[in-house]
Amino acid sequence: MMADTSERRAWLKHVSDKCVTFEVDTRIYSLEAVFRVCYAYTERCYLFLAPATQEAVVTVRITGKQHDLDLDIIAGEFSNALIDERVRRDIATETMTIRELIVAQAFAEADLIDRTCSEGSYVDDPKGITI
Repeated sequence: MMADTSERRAWLKHVSDKCVTFEVDTRIYSLEAVFRVCYAYTERCYLFLAPATQEAVVTVRITGKQHDLDLDIIAGEFSNALIDERVRRDIATETMTIRELIVAQAFAEADLIDRTCSEGSYVDDPKGITI
C-alpha cells in the first residue's frame, strides 16, 4: 500500500509548489557530503544551505529550475544521494590503506625517470621535440 502525500512529506520541514525545505544532521552526513550532493543537483535545481537553529544541523532549500519539477521526488532522491555519498566516504576511508599501497607499488615498478636523456640544455633539444 502506498503512503499518502502527508506521510511521505512528514520528514520535510516545508513544502510548496515552488520549493521544499528540510534539515540535514551534520553528525550523520558531513558538510562535505551535503555539498557534494547539492552540487549534483545544481543542473536541475537551485539550492540554498543555511545553518539551522539546532547545532550540527543545516537547512537545505531546493527550488526547481523548471516549474513542472516534482520537488517531492527531488527531495527523496536527494535524501538517497546523501546516504550514497555517506557510504562512498565510509568505503573510501576503509580502503584508503590498500589503495595507497596499490598506488605506491605501481609507481615503485614504473621507471619515472627517463635515463636516456643526457643532461643538456633545453636549447639542444635532445629528444627532437621541436621537429
